[in-house]
Amino acid sequence: MLDFQALVISERTEPAGWAGLTAVRCSGGHSAEEPVTAAAVVLVRRGVFVRHADGRAALADVTTGYLQRPGETQRVSHPGGGDVCTSLRIPPELADRFAHAGPVHVSAAADLIHRRLLAALPGDRADLVGELIAALLPASRVTRPAHPAVEGVRELLHTDPGLGLTALAASAGWSPWYLSRSFRQVTGCTLSAYRRRLRVRAAIDELVTDRAAGLAAVAVRAGFADQAHMTRAIRDETGSPPAALRRRLSGNG
Repeated sequence: MLDFQALVISERTEPAGWAGLTAVRCSGGHSAEEPVTAAAVVLVRRGVFVRHADGRAALADVTTGYLQRPGETQRVSHPGGGDVCTSLRIPPELADRFAHAGPVHVSAAADLIHRRLLAALPGDRADLVGELIAALLPASRVTRPAHPAVEGVRELLHTDPGLGLTALAASAGWSPWYLSRSFRQVTGCTLSAYRRRLRVRAAIDELVTDRAAGLAAVAVRAGFADQAHMTRAIRDETGSPPAALRRRLSGNG
């Protein structure tokens, strides 16, 4: 029996050509294989999962989303437990642009727009959808297609964010130098930057979902050395300190 449950948290009709925005929570396990019926960009807000589509596997997390298109057949597995993601349906011509651009890398700016969009009032959604698409489609990219060894390293970092370069390289069967070089070519960032982004986005998610939590407690749970370390990292990634970001994403700022 499959341990996969998808709960539609919200489904909204978007203006001017956007077919809908759906937030989905999955409990874990494996989904059944299913056909894709609509073009969409899928972004992860929390957790990690692997999408298997037409013979290829790709890991999706808060730093990397994906494009799905009609005609594909997909199934999803959850190596790290459950996740929360957002599916933004897009018109075919925009799907073509995403397909041409390559992997959907989610910058800190795009991640914040994504979170603002989920919390936005109806009248604010059109502009935010436009901002999000623009942030996800930069003018140029220098990254290479996903590689199974790099995807495996990303998955390990979700399981144990403290793993060092030597252990990660051994898991991939590469030298530390080659892993560092290849990881940056595929993801567009260094291993240390990727590790920091995972921690920053875990902290941001908790700032919003647990508004009563103190900043020091959030820092520890997200893997930072202390509150000051978290504050510096979040400010460097987003331009705002944690307290201001919490107010902004909660609609109080």
